[in-house]
Amino acid sequence: MSERVTVNPHLSGLRCLACGRSRPVGDDTAGCPHCREAGAPANLRCTYTATPAGGVALPYTAHITLGEGDTPVLTGLDAGRLGEADVRLKLEGANPTGSHKDRFSAFAVSRAVAAGYAEVVAASSGNAGISLAAYSARAGLGCKIAVTGSAPARITGLLRDLGAEVHVLPDLARWEYVARFRTSRTVLPVTNYHLPAVGSSPYGIEGFKPVARELTAQFGGRPPDWVVVPSSRGDLAWGVHLGFAELDAERVPRMCLVEPFPRLSAVLEEGADPRGTFPGGTRFQPSIAGNTVTLQAVETVRRTGGRAAVVTDAEAEPWHRALWRSGICLEPSSSVALLAASRLVEDGRAGAGASVAVIGTAHGFKGM
Repeated sequence: MSERVTVNPHLSGLRCLACGRSRPVGDDTAGCPHCREAGAPANLRCTYTATPAGGVALPYTAHITLGEGDTPVLTGLDAGRLGEADVRLKLEGANPTGSHKDRFSAFAVSRAVAAGYAEVVAASSGNAGISLAAYSARAGLGCKIAVTGSAPARITGLLRDLGAEVHVLPDLARWEYVARFRTSRTVLPVTNYHLPAVGSSPYGIEGFKPVARELTAQFGGRPPDWVVVPSSRGDLAWGVHLGFAELDAERVPRMCLVEPFPRLSAVLEEGADPRGTFPGGTRFQPSIAGNTVTLQAVETVRRTGGRAAVVTDAEAEPWHRALWRSGICLEPSSSVALLAASRLVEDGRAGAGASVAVIGTAHGFKGM
């Protein structure tokens, strides 16, 4: 099925989040060309000549949709160690394909439609691939997904059922495959393929901005004090922050980005070079795996006075089981955000009366 996409007339271009240079509306899929040539790659973000009162600007006023967004929050949590803080869990698993990636796909695929591409291509062995395949099918586009050899058969089967063309490749070879299409006029790369990493499609990242509006409403008209987000390269966290900054630049929540081993935390706390790769791994949290850091993740924390938090697999597994036994069905990579929120309470960063939004990025069935 093909749907109509309408470009926001106020979409004026793209801007580098590092050097601030402006670019015309287009597809610099490896980020800012100037910063890339200087050896410090950085993503771009959409810019607008006007933003709607009380809302956030989005690149398309009519876009490809399967009904994503406006996900519920769960209150009255009894997950232990949450003290007297007001901790609420946003259930992104309620999106059409079961994860927050649907918000991204709606706008990444809309960009492909608006710019006349016939296909999208991405490297993903899970949520992003399934979401992109579904939204591409909705739009009537082709979809190429590069997965690792360890991708479960149920994932590759779902991708094929959704009409995606699946390519099984070694880990880094997936990025090399996506990079083949960087100058294509028919196939649009929408996930990161550059090393050092920059992040995913800036149009897709814009799709995360409405989370800020939703959370503000769900916390009684005021932004929460903290937003806790499972994170790999920071697409979701950066997009949510951009949304809050548009709504009220004077009061943006502190962002806590959760990772399975020190990457972002090594950059922020030890001065590690964000352009490098970081030792470590995860078996239990594959959705936030990877050994790279992006500038957009660093800037999300620095601009909000937030932090990075490490939750290891050894800590995550018993916590995840306890959540399921309390009826909270989150994917393993999602459940760690609630543990990180409990630590904000324990160490006093989120004291009595503080408000904390935890992004439960995917339904528990996605991790089975």
